[in-house]
Amino acid sequence: MQQEANLVGWSALISTPGNRKRTIIAIAVGGFAQWNGVSVVSYFLNRQVAKQQGPPCRETSSLTGNSVLNSVGVTSAYTQTLINGLLQLFNFFAAASAALLVDRLGRRTLFLWSSVGMLVSYVIWTACSAVNDETGSQAAGIVVIVCVFVVFFHYDIAWTPLLLGYPTEIFPYHLRSKGLAVEMVSVYSCLVIAAFCNPIGLENIGWKYYVVFCCFLLFITFTVYFYFPETKGYTLEEIAVIFDGDDADLTATCGDKRGDFSAESQHVEQEGNKKKKDRRVDDVEL
Repeated sequence: MQQEANLVGWSALISTPGNRKRTIIAIAVGGFAQWNGVSVVSYFLNRQVAKQQGPPCRETSSLTGNSVLNSVGVTSAYTQTLINGLLQLFNFFAAASAALLVDRLGRRTLFLWSSVGMLVSYVIWTACSAVNDETGSQAAGIVVIVCVFVVFFHYDIAWTPLLLGYPTEIFPYHLRSKGLAVEMVSVYSCLVIAAFCNPIGLENIGWKYYVVFCCFLLFITFTVYFYFPETKGYTLEEIAVIFDGDDADLTATCGDKRGDFSAESQHVEQEGNKKKKDRRVDDVEL
């Protein structure tokens, strides 16, 4: 199987309709994982630009710059660090719990739940950010902080366990490494773009930049609904049929089991015949 995988060229990723769909899904999963709005929270929840007013203590130390927390009036370095730390603990438990749901609810179901949940949360987040920006409402700022946790919860239930799990499952063995390589290119390309675009957007248009991610999340939801097949409960051979139909090469999914068994049987038979021949030679010599 490994030799066969090494002989397959990169063009095989787009050589058939089924492979093209697999490749598009891999690229989409990699890109969607970075442009569903979570990158803003991951890298710009708080910007570590310290401004000291007097002695460096909790009451006089603050963080400046345009970030998610700064935009809703949370400027204390201590408070921002506390929220960030709690968010990371929350993410750990949410992702660990979500991993148990993959085989219970299904991949496509989790993707849809995640996308719709993030979209609704982002709409509320955007609206409350606008209210806080216009009126300085502390209640709206608190809702934004809650939405940060809700957005990450919905991200964790799908994009954390399925970022690599889903593409790995849909590619046959001989294309799996190349398919995942393409996905990683998509992931890091989108990360680079986000690293340049996000600070510029937040700095210049503030909360209005969140509307961009609301639009992306709507697009992600429709793409998952119409294009991502469910793979829960299917064997690799059955998944190959889902993508390739009657043209599915079942032997390429996980190796030609019948061929391997036949070759092994022939080897055992040859060894047995050789031993019998040796016994007959020994009997003649005696």
